[in-house]
Amino acid sequence: MISFELSEEQRVAQATIGAFARSVLRPAAREADQSSRVDPATLQAIWSTEIIQAQAIEGDATTGRSPVMNALLLEELAAADATLALAAAVPMAFVQAIADQGSRRQRELLLPLFAGDRFTAAAIALMEPQFQFDVTALATSAERSGDGYLLRGRKSLVPLAGDCSHFLVVAQSDGAADAFIIPRDTAGVRVDAAKGTLGLRGLAMADVEFDGVLVPATMRLGEHNGCDVQRIVDAARTGIAAILTGMSRGVLEYCVPYLKERVVHGVPLARKQVIAFRLADMHIEVEAMRWMSWRAASELESKRPATRSAQLAYTYAATQAMSIADEGVQAFGGHGFVRAHPIEMWYRNARSLSVLEGVGGI
Repeated sequence: MISFELSEEQRVAQATIGAFARSVLRPAAREADQSSRVDPATLQAIWSTEIIQAQAIEGDATTGRSPVMNALLLEELAAADATLALAAAVPMAFVQAIADQGSRRQRELLLPLFAGDRFTAAAIALMEPQFQFDVTALATSAERSGDGYLLRGRKSLVPLAGDCSHFLVVAQSDGAADAFIIPRDTAGVRVDAAKGTLGLRGLAMADVEFDGVLVPATMRLGEHNGCDVQRIVDAARTGIAAILTGMSRGVLEYCVPYLKERVVHGVPLARKQVIAFRLADMHIEVEAMRWMSWRAASELESKRPATRSAQLAYTYAATQAMSIADEGVQAFGGHGFVRAHPIEMWYRNARSLSVLEGVGGI
């Protein structure tokens, strides 16, 4: 018998992070959007939850890293604000990749950097600045050079790029995708100024150039064993699907009280059939997005192939989140277009999240 009931530990973690997100992240969201940066105090608050550090811990779903737990918590963070949820997800993905697929030496070298008391940023650099970018056809290359590799290429829209201590760069090498751990201060690495973006503005996303970067063989993820790049991509898609689910839930939860209180022609808008049906559709889509992201996460957790489920979860969530955000703007009428309400910001974030893999991801 299949059960979708959460365990007691999962419910406690979900409730704790949900309360944190509502009290700390929601009030900080607008400032991050307007200033195009996340306040260090907010990043430190995220760090204090220890959800990033947990990715380095071996264990089960309650004592260590768990894709299912990650999906639960990222949804809670994103229900408050998708930008700040992604600020947590970016170093989480880096640490998880090192912990899951790094060699013993790489784990001993890098994981302690993410066990301290201060927020430490690191990112997976995947997307490239081509209109028809496809994760299966990378332009960034890593050619063998002596005992190491020579890395050339350009990655785009890397979140928190200016603050990152390390990048995990996905590149084409010997006819297949591979990943390389690159410290920010390595010769040949250049981080451009942050680009102004439509949404997710607080992440200060920027391009990173790798101009003939010499990478020791010891910095190839997994060293001589290599790594499974597809699993890294699957985990990223699952995480983004969970964030899109949380953001869509946030839109719905914000709309319902407004529509119950907004009276037009003597009747609350929520009691008008066309509005009620739209709210019901939004609820159904959020539930579907959640189940799809949980399925992908459960496959990752059980070490089963998750590529199909992760791609479907991400693609479906990207499409439906954009529709739900649009419905939110419509529900608020003229108020949906002004900064007095976060709806317009969530609409921009939904569009930005939906294209993080470029056209090929949709």
